[in-house]
Amino acid sequence: MNFFKKILLLSLCFILAACERKPSSNELYSALDKRLQETFGRDSFKIVKLNRMGTAIDSTAPSNENRRVVYYDVILEANKNIDLGAWDQPGAAALVTLMGAGPRSIIGVDSSGNKAGDRIIAHASAIYRKNNNSWERVSSDNYTTEEAPFLESGLQKPATERLLSTLNTITTSIPYTSSKTAQKVVLQELERSVTRINGRLARLQDGYPFAGGPNKGEYLVFAQSIADITQRSQVKMIPLITSGSTENIDLLRTGNATIALAPADIALMAYNGTGPFEGHGPFAELRTLGSLYPELAHIIVRQDSEIKKIIDLKGKKISLGPAGSGGRTTIEQILAAHGLHAHKDYKVIDAPFTNSLQQLNKEEIDAVTQIIGVPATPIRAAMTQSNLRILPLEPLAVKRLTQNNPALLSLNIAGGTYSNQSKRIPTVGTAALMLTTSELTVAEAENMANAVYKAGQYLLAAGSAQGAQVSVTTSKICLTVPIHPGADEALRKMAHTALPRAVLPRKIQKQTSNH
Repeated sequence: MNFFKKILLLSLCFILAACERKPSSNELYSALDKRLQETFGRDSFKIVKLNRMGTAIDSTAPSNENRRVVYYDVILEANKNIDLGAWDQPGAAALVTLMGAGPRSIIGVDSSGNKAGDRIIAHASAIYRKNNNSWERVSSDNYTTEEAPFLESGLQKPATERLLSTLNTITTSIPYTSSKTAQKVVLQELERSVTRINGRLARLQDGYPFAGGPNKGEYLVFAQSIADITQRSQVKMIPLITSGSTENIDLLRTGNATIALAPADIALMAYNGTGPFEGHGPFAELRTLGSLYPELAHIIVRQDSEIKKIIDLKGKKISLGPAGSGGRTTIEQILAAHGLHAHKDYKVIDAPFTNSLQQLNKEEIDAVTQIIGVPATPIRAAMTQSNLRILPLEPLAVKRLTQNNPALLSLNIAGGTYSNQSKRIPTVGTAALMLTTSELTVAEAENMANAVYKAGQYLLAAGSAQGAQVSVTTSKICLTVPIHPGADEALRKMAHTALPRAVLPRKIQKQTSNH
């Protein structure tokens, strides 16, 4: 009797084991191969090896669905030269999405372009749903951004005592026989020199305060990734948690940050003293170290909504983000180019982006807007778990926007950037700029630009999904404020050794050739 019980138990275990192996490796292979061909074109990649690693219950699944998260390791080989860092075609962002992999889980993406035969290794995942007796792929799994560790404030230590001591030494060393005018000139020049030397020494020792963005936001993740890599080049950066680009520029203006991230359109407003910076006046000392990656306009609605075009938003509730936020002005310009004006043609909702996405899912508002790098983590998560879609911009509106605003480019959200988004979506975008001020010395700016643009090779693996788009070749696109002479010199030198990008959009080619 015990013998038969053992046989029965073993048989049950084999049956359960067989069930647990579903979906199979072959099903994973076929689904991934199909997605790669849909996104990158036929025969762009070959799946060299795929190992199914295991499954877990999908805790985010609706109560009436049986879902599993399947984990697998995969090796891809490029069948042709392919640029996964391009600004206007499927790239590393699409790989992150279609494979359900975090940026740190993908190895082998070359920021200067991958060649035929290059291999890319990824730890990937996908969500499957049981439908009768079979398993169907729902989407890629969503990676989550790590909590930011405790970050230093980054405020520079007061140099008052050292400065006073040094000035005292200088003053007492000036010969009494010199004229008062000569003494004044020497004193002014020495004071200026001592200030710059002390500031530079303090930054070298304490690090460069780097204004990033909100916790878990794309800017802060990028700043942390840059900081992790550039310290190898003896450039110490201290990422700061901030409310976003407007505060970042304010921190630069007050001297509480040395470098900062902001979109090109917001930087232009700050430089001219317009938009959210109107009360401060022009920020003439603002400088850029170069363009980093594109940030694209997203206008998101529910999948089941009757809203198909931007004009259909007339009379609707639209979230433009918190009042006073930098990107809000640009979003209003985008909507105005389609004939919609704030407070007149639609109701403005003031709410943070992530809160707005929740309101959209609850049908409390009709649309959410944001200008952000792709794939944007909150949008990626929302589109994986919810039935959302992104509205395309009208061609005439795009033309009007890009002709009238030097900070805007005609771009596309490439197919495959988000789950269930197979076709490209026409939109406008701007460049994320790395900003500083004219107070940064030429040598410092050159050293920093070298560290940042050489880091582009490793930024994806360091955790930034946008990192693969950082390249010397695109470093002068959409520069809306003057470039720092030190950075300009560094980029000029690096450009001689940089490999050319794949085909860039015509307008971007024109902007690049103008610098």
